[in-house]
Parts: sequence; structure tokens; C-alpha cells
Amino acid sequence: MDKQIKNGVSIIVPTFRRPDGLKVALESLMHQSAGDLAMEIIVADNDPAGSARGYVESFAKTSTIKIHYLHVPEPGVSNARNAALKAAQGRYLAFLDDDQQACAGWLQTLLDISAKYEAALAFVPTHARIPGTSKYNDYLVDFFSRQGPHMDEGLIDSFFGCGNSLLDTHLCTLPAPPFNVDMNETGGEDDVLFSQLQSQGINIAWSRATKANEDILPHRATPAYVKVRSFANGQGPSQDCADAGNWLGVAKWMLVGAVQYALYAPMAGLTKWAGKPAYIHYLAKSASGAGKVLWFGSFTPKLYGAAVVKNKAF
Repeated sequence: MDKQIKNGVSIIVPTFRRPDGLKVALESLMHQSAGDLAMEIIVADNDPAGSARGYVESFAKTSTIKIHYLHVPEPGVSNARNAALKAAQGRYLAFLDDDQQACAGWLQTLLDISAKYEAALAFVPTHARIPGTSKYNDYLVDFFSRQGPHMDEGLIDSFFGCGNSLLDTHLCTLPAPPFNVDMNETGGEDDVLFSQLQSQGINIAWSRATKANEDILPHRATPAYVKVRSFANGQGPSQDCADAGNWLGVAKWMLVGAVQYALYAPMAGLTKWAGKPAYIHYLAKSASGAGKVLWFGSFTPKLYGAAVVKNKAF
């Protein structure tokens, strides 16, 4: 192992059939700095056909940062991330998805707040960019963006998704495997991992000094996808309690979900009928409530992995 990268940064970029997004992500990383720390980029191609290989290997020839192409043919977001983490040599793991763009100062800011607050996890905002000119765009931007707390920087008591984050492996203990492979098709594997790390008593840092942009694909910038995604997100609290054997907690979240659905479903119907953009807001709220109630079995949507390969999901 290179002694320099051992104390440096491994940037993890999982990709699945998004050549344009991958190009934007990699080009944005060429403008990043990690001070005196060595850097490497690991592109984990989760397409069984390995469709990103040619572009990544060509890009690597002129890259200012060493790039490793990793083919992970078994579909699944957990599979891709686990394989990338196994190959990563750095102390710090920076995550950027193939639909994201790191803005100026992205990596340095994450490293700075991680060091300043002795934080195992660090986050900055994500700003969603929505295609087209739908009347719902303002609400879709809000739905897909990660605004976070209003403070400029500091410690927070919650976490966000894996894309656009930094993990210091010296300040936590990763499970094996880090990402739950049972969630390859459903997603939520990052929430499970970060929840496990939080239970270790880690610090989590936040800064608004920079951001990452996220380009939302056209088929996701729709009410139908908002409904499915919100339903899946809503299932999380109930499922977490069930996994822990906390059936009182399951009952609590199911009750919360029932009330939430009763309050917001009529508003969703009314705003849809009236053609109001706020329909997206109420649709998301009501679907999340339904997810808390219907958290079990076949109700869980399959949004990733093999389900996508077989064209059975968004």
C-alpha cells in the first residue's frame, strides 16, 4: 500500500449507466484539493456490462488524480459501495454519486470540518437541479435537495444520505460488510450504516461553506417518483424498530403514519384537483405516512440493483 494514500483520501464514485452524469462528477473532482493529503478516485461500475470502463480508463490517462476502475457486475447499490470500500486505501472516504457535481472547495471543506470537530461523518448541502420547466419545479427542488440546518457550520445530531459526504475511518468502526446487502434493491443501506456509526457516539459535522449539485433525471422529476420515493423513506422508522425488535416503536410509527396520511392525503387530492404546485409537498407527506403503516413484506419498493436492470423499477 502507498504510505501516502494510507493517510489520504479515497473518493468513491459508484455508477450505473449514467455516462453524462459520471462525466460531470469526474470533471468536478479534478478541481478539488485535499491540502497535503494524497488522493485517489475509485469508480465502481455496477452495470453488468461494464459500460463505464472505456470512458473511465480514457479519462484516467489525463487525470490529475489517480483513478481506479472497478467493475462490480452483481447489481446492487450496497454491492457497489462495499466493493469500492474494500479497494479504498485512504483513511478518509469521500462519497460522490454519478449524478452529482462537487462545487469549489467541496473536498477541502469536508476535511476541514471533520478535523475541526473530530467528526467521523461530515456533510454539506446538496442542491437539486431539475430538468424542464414543470410548474412543480420549485417543490421538486425542495424535495430532492438537502438543505440541512441553517447554521454556517458545527456539530449536528442527525445524518444525511451517503452521496456528498465524508467518512473518517479512524474515528469509527465499520461493520463487515459496511453496507447491508439485503438493501441492494430497496436502498436505505446508507441510513442503516450511519445509524450504526451514530450509536458508537461519533461526532457529525456540517458546513454551508460549499455544496454539491445533483442532477435529477427526467423520469424521477415526476409526482409518480416522488410518491414511491416518499413511501420508501417513510418505511424507514418502522422498519428500523422492527429490525431491533422494538414492537412498541413499530406501533408508535404506524400510528404517526396513519395520522400523517389522514391529514395530508386529502390535501394532496385537493391540490392535485386544483392544479396547485403544492401538490408535490402534500403527496410526499401522505406517501411517507402510508409507508410508516405499510412497512413490511412486499410493500417495499425496489428502486435499485437487479430491479432496475430488469426494468422493474424507476
